[in-house]
Amino acid sequence: MHWILLILSGSLEAVWAHALSDILDPVNAITFLLGLAGSVWGLQRAMKKIPLGTAYAIWVGVGATVTAVWSAIEGEPFGPAKILCIGLILVGVIGLELSRSHAPHEDPASEA
Repeated sequence: MHWILLILSGSLEAVWAHALSDILDPVNAITFLLGLAGSVWGLQRAMKKIPLGTAYAIWVGVGATVTAVWSAIEGEPFGPAKILCIGLILVGVIGLELSRSHAPHEDPASEA
């Protein structure tokens, strides 16, 4: 469940990033605020079970990938170099998951 939430909250980065491009429009301003709040909330919830470094890197990687693909769909130039780099981000995200320890994540604050 935490992984699904992390991927969804990373994807919300693309929503608020695109709304940011025209933030003076009231609809975009509201979309930005809701997307940002949902994205950060999802990251915070996922970090209860996924270590900070792994969760944050995956959140950013997913957000960057979805934003780049969305921009390409909207007509931004998207050549082979960008495709390769997005692929490398995805490989890094998968590598982070495969290389992490599967020991339960403990919150240092809960030990007090």
